[in-house]
Amino acid sequence: MDKDRMPAARRDPRYSVQDITEIVEDGESDVDIPFDDTDASDEESDIDCVDNENQEPSDCPANSDIELREHEPIMPRDRYHWQKKDFISPNTDFSGPPVTDHVTFLQTPLQYFQKFVSEDMIQALATSTNEYSVQKDARSVNTNTKEIQKMLGMYLRMGLAQMSGSRMYWETDTRCPLIADVMPRNRFQSLLTKLHFVNNLTASEIEKKDKLWKLRPWLESFRENCLQVVPEEHNSVDEMLIPFKGKFSSIKQYMPGKPHPWGFKVWVRAGISGMMHDFHVYQGGKKGIRVKSELGLSGDAVLKLASTLPKGQNYKIYANKYFTSVPLMVKLLEHGIHYVGKARQVRLPNCNLKDEKTLKKEGRGSFDHRVEGTHNICAVKWYDDRAVTLVSSFAGPEPVQEIQRWDKATKTYIDVERPYIVATYNKYMGGVELLDLLTAKYKFTLKSRRWYMYIFWHTITLAVVNAWLLYKRHCQALAMPKKEMLSMRKFQAQLASSLILMDTTLTTPKRGCPSSGSGSPDAAGSPLAARKRPSSDEGSPNCPSKKSCSHPPLDVRKDLTGHFPMKLKRGRCRHCSKGYTNTQCSKCDVRLCFSEDRNCFWDYHCK
Repeated sequence: MDKDRMPAARRDPRYSVQDITEIVEDGESDVDIPFDDTDASDEESDIDCVDNENQEPSDCPANSDIELREHEPIMPRDRYHWQKKDFISPNTDFSGPPVTDHVTFLQTPLQYFQKFVSEDMIQALATSTNEYSVQKDARSVNTNTKEIQKMLGMYLRMGLAQMSGSRMYWETDTRCPLIADVMPRNRFQSLLTKLHFVNNLTASEIEKKDKLWKLRPWLESFRENCLQVVPEEHNSVDEMLIPFKGKFSSIKQYMPGKPHPWGFKVWVRAGISGMMHDFHVYQGGKKGIRVKSELGLSGDAVLKLASTLPKGQNYKIYANKYFTSVPLMVKLLEHGIHYVGKARQVRLPNCNLKDEKTLKKEGRGSFDHRVEGTHNICAVKWYDDRAVTLVSSFAGPEPVQEIQRWDKATKTYIDVERPYIVATYNKYMGGVELLDLLTAKYKFTLKSRRWYMYIFWHTITLAVVNAWLLYKRHCQALAMPKKEMLSMRKFQAQLASSLILMDTTLTTPKRGCPSSGSGSPDAAGSPLAARKRPSSDEGSPNCPSKKSCSHPPLDVRKDLTGHFPMKLKRGRCRHCSKGYTNTQCSKCDVRLCFSEDRNCFWDYHCK
């Protein structure tokens, strides 16, 4: 027998002659001989006891993101046996429900938004805000659901027309009527300081052990609404960072390499479209110490986010090397969920892949792979500009694809082989990154002394993004042309108008001393018509451009509240587009026929 064919055991091996003979005949030279690990487990338990007894208090604060080496799970290196053989992909046909099932019509932006931030959530927010104002100032702020909706609409408009501070929207030189005419500045600032989500007097001591107990009811309701959306087949798991650099927070994290390295870490599971399906706000360790786990902190996060996926329907999860481990993939396979992710070599025990120098000598596009025989998991190391290792429970190196890469030496494009597992990972991994991109486009930062308010306002932005992505999903199901779809900017603008104007009657805002034109019809102008009414000089070369002729949101148009006819210059009817009229709706800011022969005013608002 060749001595080189028998791997050396790390502890005293115990095996029979028959076991050795079978392994030699099968040619499994890369596999360690299994042995009885009873003594090893006793050794590890003794080591754990010694560490716990002699453990010194950690100097790391609770908000640090540094890994504690002594609390990492111990992974037995003899548990997995990797072989150099062809990978046979299992049957991964998706059996879950389609995401575009039972879509027959489109809803309004407000209705999509209310799927994630419901009226019950806003009602509970208004009630808790009134209770908190009494506890704080011995006087109720007397807010209601409609006023909270107006405040949310103002926040969304601030994101569309951003300034360096919220007070600038009311200042004389930088005043924005679309925001300043909705609510006085002092009232807006007062509500900002009184917003609350739970009754401090009724919260138990057990609930207060949760570092997010003041925001927990809102987070749980928002998370439950996100889980109601049908998940996509391909889901990515990654970290999201809510920017925050204040001093008074016990869950603030530091993540170097991020655009905003300080903030609150959130584990997120999102679809390939960017829609967030589940999330969990990371609160750090208890007293700076993390609880020991078999999968580690990152593996537990993936397992918790994947637990809300239906089991046995071949959903796929993608994650980077921070989360990937073989025990995690085994756990997910037990629930019928497949996995693809980058991996660190130290997390693949006994997997003897070629090193980076060897692959570099073979040239760009070279790769090596191993297959774990017990659980049918494939590991592939591929070299392009540098080596990268990926593991999967359903994707392997075959079929190999030819891709174009730029070669600096020859200054031309060359053909490079790319394994199938790399193409799959690149195609479906970017869901959370796309979500980060969308949330940063039209988000306004409202400063607050209460650190958890930054998380609250971020959930509002996430709700808008999810609502818009759900709207796009339904548009695609109805085969609507892309030109007719609302962009995210227009979607957020219509949503803000609906939150502000729906079920309200327009009033003249009080602002300082009355101006000379306060008695004119324009003084009570609609937020939809922030610009001046058309004058008699409209159309002349020196006249400014005409205002937008878009219709108001359907929620505002059909709410049957505050729509009054007013007389203006004669113009074309916006409903029938045939007649001319001098009657205009004071709220919708559109001309409508209002005569004995034709009543477009009624048809426009009621049919």
